[in-house]
Amino acid sequence: MFGMMIGSMHAGGQAGAGEPALWQHFGKGTVDPLVTGSKLPDALTSYKFSAEMCPPGGSYSIARRVSLAGCINNSWIPLSSDFNSDSDPEMDYGFMMLVNDTFHATPRVIYVDTIIQPLCPGTDYTFSAAIINLVKPEACAGLKSFPIITLHIEDIPGNILFADTSGSIGFASSFFGYKFGVFRLSFKMPGGFNRLVAKIKVISDADNCGHDFAIDDIKVAASGPRADIAFLNEFPSTILKSVCFQQNKTIELTGDVEPFYARQALQWQQSTDGGANWSDIPGANEKVYSRNFSIPDTFMFRLSVAEADKIANKYCRVVSDVLTVQVNGIPSNLKVETNAPVCAGQQLTFLASGGASYEWFGPNGFYDNIPFPHIYKSALKDSGMYYADIFTLGGCKARDSVYVKIIGTDVSAGNDTAICLGQPVTLQASKGLVYKWTSTPGSTLWQTQQIIVSPAKNTTYTVSVTDKEGCTDSASVSIKLRNHSLLQAGIQAGEYVCYGLDSMLFTSTSKGDIEKWNWNFDNGNFSQEKKPPVQYYYAGAGDVSYSIILHISDSAGCTDSISHKLKVAPGCYIAVPTGFTPNGDGLNDFLYPLNAYKATHLTFRVYNREGLLLFETHDWNRKWDGNFNGIQQPSGAYPWMLNYVDAAGKAVLLKGTTMLIR
Repeated sequence: MFGMMIGSMHAGGQAGAGEPALWQHFGKGTVDPLVTGSKLPDALTSYKFSAEMCPPGGSYSIARRVSLAGCINNSWIPLSSDFNSDSDPEMDYGFMMLVNDTFHATPRVIYVDTIIQPLCPGTDYTFSAAIINLVKPEACAGLKSFPIITLHIEDIPGNILFADTSGSIGFASSFFGYKFGVFRLSFKMPGGFNRLVAKIKVISDADNCGHDFAIDDIKVAASGPRADIAFLNEFPSTILKSVCFQQNKTIELTGDVEPFYARQALQWQQSTDGGANWSDIPGANEKVYSRNFSIPDTFMFRLSVAEADKIANKYCRVVSDVLTVQVNGIPSNLKVETNAPVCAGQQLTFLASGGASYEWFGPNGFYDNIPFPHIYKSALKDSGMYYADIFTLGGCKARDSVYVKIIGTDVSAGNDTAICLGQPVTLQASKGLVYKWTSTPGSTLWQTQQIIVSPAKNTTYTVSVTDKEGCTDSASVSIKLRNHSLLQAGIQAGEYVCYGLDSMLFTSTSKGDIEKWNWNFDNGNFSQEKKPPVQYYYAGAGDVSYSIILHISDSAGCTDSISHKLKVAPGCYIAVPTGFTPNGDGLNDFLYPLNAYKATHLTFRVYNREGLLLFETHDWNRKWDGNFNGIQQPSGAYPWMLNYVDAAGKAVLLKGTTMLIR
């Protein structure tokens, strides 16, 4: 007799698992969620069976989901699918066991079953079950009592060989959708046993409010290292590969297994019935498996691994995930359709079915590679035979065709185009008798054959044309903006440079989403900087001006440019004359600061000897004529004050006295 051996029980994932020696997933239902499953044999559970979706206390039901109407006074969570439907799409509409537990003084058997498949002594196994608490937290306010699950591996007489107990199965969270917890008992198969029994019990107490639960996916399977397989020379994420049987293609699969077994043995397996049954592939015992495919069918492959002396028993192995090779035959059940005949200007549509991809060919160079291509504005020249090459996912091809006839008038508004914001574009309709242009967004625009537009947003222009026979057709053209910010070049700089060597700083005041700046400074220098360096000019006696040009462009390729005229001044030394003669002879008639070409923030003031302000200006070209309030001022000395900022950015203050001579 063996004493009880404690295994390792936990919730969560595991590395590698084999083909189940015991698997209770409770079967599958139908699309109708009200259809419940069949009763379990009495020997498998100590609970009573109920055919109701919401079983009464002390009983269970087999169902796809918790009733939409709510169970037990709406105290159960709205669990919408079983564990396998959530984790395995092949088990969609899968059943689970819903248990309405009541108080029982001793542990109650939820499920018990004999493992009849032969297990290998010394091999690691995992006994697992997916469990979720069905009770809403608000239904048991303040209660801290939850079901406690025990997993047992026993011999046939009922002696416990391995056991462990879960923590409390608390309330399920709806934060990421209600999820089952998977609880596992790991054990090593002892020698001397032909059969084992897997048993799941629940421990309850007198306060039974929080003890209703669902259980699913009860399984005993070998456990061990993780086995990974992939298609050779393909992305690791590729799990399905399709080929055409005509290609007679060879496909290679490769496997990798974590170090685990002392004497590792490999065995590739295949299934041709969707994974329901697996068979060993004779001689396929290496990490790389190569296969030639020339018969249409669907083949599934996986790699199993075990100790070399146990590889013959499929219940002693762990297996990889599955890769699928789909070998296509010639496409069948093809269909090619069209809505022709249609009037010119109307939409011509096609539809092909029966394949995984398509290629269309037709008049005027027509080509498309989707199952439902369109000619949105058909024309008379679109009449003719259209062919569709229909391919399977693996590349097998068949061809079908359809004849199209276009009738009526043939109106065109030109080709769709993209423009830069602010750019005008000319639109012209086909020749007719009456025209009516509309825009979207917008309204009726013109009633002429040709229009010039400059939209501020993406706009579709539609023209309706009526010919002399009274036939009417319409066509549209879309004008899309390449950019959505008006591109506008601008230069900030002074107006003058002086004879001899002088400098000037140019600043871009351009607007828009600018990507490139191209400067031509007309002094032999160029720049592509937003803030170009100071430029120097050596102006001679014959030089009159320089033309500075800035070209800008944005990421859409839109451009704008501006030029700036830089005049040559005879001198830039700022001075105020010591005297002036306002007698109207055209010589020295005014008082003002000379040569203030490059001064900024200028203020020039003139006073009399009593300190009365006679004249003030911020424009150096505005001059004092010797008058104050229309009265000539007498000859004499007049104090002045000059403030400005020079070209180097330095503030300058000058004071002095000028003689007014009459």
